[in-house]
Amino acid sequence: MLRIGTDCSGIEAPIQALKQLGIPFEHKWACEIDHYARRSILANYQPEIIYEDITKRNHSELPDIDIYVCGFPCQSFSLMGKKLGSNDPRGNIMMHCIDAIKKKQPSIFILENVKNFKFIEKGKPFNFLIDELASIVNEDGEQLYNIYCDIYNTKDYGIPQNRERIYIIGIKSDILVNEYIKPECIEMKPLDDIIIDKTIYKKNKNFKNINEKLEKIEYKKNYIFPNSNYVNPIKNICPTLSTRCDMFYHSSYNRYLTTTECLLLQGFSKDFKQVVSNTQIYKQIGNSMSVNVLKVIFNEIFNCTILNEIK
Repeated sequence: MLRIGTDCSGIEAPIQALKQLGIPFEHKWACEIDHYARRSILANYQPEIIYEDITKRNHSELPDIDIYVCGFPCQSFSLMGKKLGSNDPRGNIMMHCIDAIKKKQPSIFILENVKNFKFIEKGKPFNFLIDELASIVNEDGEQLYNIYCDIYNTKDYGIPQNRERIYIIGIKSDILVNEYIKPECIEMKPLDDIIIDKTIYKKNKNFKNINEKLEKIEYKKNYIFPNSNYVNPIKNICPTLSTRCDMFYHSSYNRYLTTTECLLLQGFSKDFKQVVSNTQIYKQIGNSMSVNVLKVIFNEIFNCTILNEIK
C-alpha cells in the first residue's frame, strides 16, 4: 500500500485525488499552519500525524513515505537562502520542502506553484530548486530523481476553470519503466454541469461592480467573474479561483457560485464537509491544487513506474 505525506496541505487535494482514483494508501502525515484549514483536513481525512509548522519539526524523524506532495507558498521567495539574498534560509518553506525530500527520499514527489514561479527574480528561485533536487544522489553518486516540469491548466483536464500552475515531478530513476510524459488533454465538461441550483434569480441592482461588468457583456449568459475588479467576465469557463476570498458571479443565474460549486471547480467531490465559514472555505478552495490535474499526474506516474505493482 502506498504511503503519502503532504506539506502545505491545504484541503488535501492529493488525498482527494487518490481517493477518487480508488488507490489504497496510508496518509502518514499532513502539515498545515492555518488552523481553519486543519479543521477542514480533520473533518474530511484521517492523517496519522498532523503537523502545524513545517519549520518547527525534525524532517529526519518524519515517517517513511512513497509519495510526497507540497504546494509551497510563493510569498517567501524573498527569504531565499544566502545564495539568493536572504539572511535567514530557515524561514523559507521551499527550503524545508527540499530538506524533507532529501531526508525521506520518497519514490516520487510533486511540487506545485503559480505559473510565474519560473520567472520570479529572473528565475533564481526556480533554478535553485531544480538544482537542489537534481543534486540528490544515490549511494553510487548518481542522480536519484528524474525531474519533469511543466505547466498544467485545470481546464485542459475536464473541468471548466482557467487555472495554470507549474508542477515539478520527481521520480526515482530505479522505479521508472518508461519516461514520464505529460498527460494528454481531456475534453472539458460544460460549465453548467457544476451548477447545482439552476434557479434563475432576479438581478440585484445593489451589486455595483457586478452590474458594471454585466453591462459590458450586455447581460449575456454563461459568464463567470469575481466581485472584485481584477478579472473581466469570461464565457463558458470560470476564471482562476483565488485566495482573495472573492465570490464568483454567474450571469445566467444572477447569483454567486456556492462553496460546493467552487469545490467542484477544483475537482473535489460533492460530499466534502464544510466545517468553516464561507470566507474561510473560499480561501481554502482558492489555495488548493486542482484534484483533476493531480489525478492525471498520478495516473501517468503509476503507468510509467513500478508503483503500479505496489498500489
